[in-house]
Amino acid sequence: MRKNRARKPAALAAAALLAVTGCSTGGGTSAASSGGGDQVPPTASAGELRDHALKSLQGKTAAFVPIGMGTPLMAEWSRQLQRGFEAAGMHYVLRDPNWDTAKQAEAVQSLINEKPAVLVVHNFDVQLLAKLIQQAQQAGIYVVQINMVSNYKSDAFVGADTIDLGRRIATDIVTQCGASTPTSHEVQIVQGDATSGFTLDVMAGAKQVFDQHPEIKIVSTQAANWDRTKAHDITATVIRQHPDLCASWGFWDQMQYGAATAIKEAGKLGQVKVFTSDHSNITCEGVRDGMFFESYGYSVPTQGADIVAIAKYLVQSGQAPGTARIADYTPLVKIDKANWNQPDTCYDGKNDGLTVR
Repeated sequence: MRKNRARKPAALAAAALLAVTGCSTGGGTSAASSGGGDQVPPTASAGELRDHALKSLQGKTAAFVPIGMGTPLMAEWSRQLQRGFEAAGMHYVLRDPNWDTAKQAEAVQSLINEKPAVLVVHNFDVQLLAKLIQQAQQAGIYVVQINMVSNYKSDAFVGADTIDLGRRIATDIVTQCGASTPTSHEVQIVQGDATSGFTLDVMAGAKQVFDQHPEIKIVSTQAANWDRTKAHDITATVIRQHPDLCASWGFWDQMQYGAATAIKEAGKLGQVKVFTSDHSNITCEGVRDGMFFESYGYSVPTQGADIVAIAKYLVQSGQAPGTARIADYTPLVKIDKANWNQPDTCYDGKNDGLTVR
């Protein structure tokens, strides 16, 4: 997701993990992880438990490979990961492929050779890193996927429940543009990358709603590949072809701001309600300024904290990478005129407790 809060304790993610990882789902190696250690017996003293935890983590490396830095979303993930891992005595490594799929695969392959204890990846699409994730686990590396899932499921996934996200926004679009409204019922959809896990699951959730409302006319479904300029140009064409458009829904606030700009240039803000997701300062400023009608945030700072908690559990657990498949879905929060300026509603990748004015 390119160029231009409800918080919950991260410990909840680790607690949920403790409840489910006793059952192996297979797919891993029997070799000991580079980050793992022997399990602590239930009769261990508090001091022994502490020593095990500290020694298991001290000096280990956690690496993050996003799809590309340069946006509040990537900056906030990296900020939370660096803060959490370094506080635990671990080394933090960031490898930025700068939105280049080949460079992302190269970065992951290089890290497999370096053998960090934990690898956090943000998948361009469902297939690109699938084999590399499996290779990493076979090499003894725990892999956590963030917000866009791969066809190959790693030790953990942390992110939005994108199927539910699709259902929620589609339901809100029906409320604004459905049969009971005096509108054209015409809706534009601006996808991210058409083969990303995020796009595929959001569309699956939306389909469950739109299939029950045949009055909704999807007049355009195009992929802007998370790019603001492309979203602008696509939408400028759509609004000329469909001047009575009721809603434009783009899957990421950074990208969808370009669509909103095209709608504003056409003099259609207000008539065309602009829907999106994420909750960076771009969302709050967009709602404040009337560019966005609503967005759904998915607790991005919490995602970073949850990844750290889950990774610390995995490293201490002594279990082999690939022996668990768990998911931690962070809370979805609707953002609109009623709450855009509340503390912790949005983030900017730099500050805690950001309040947009």
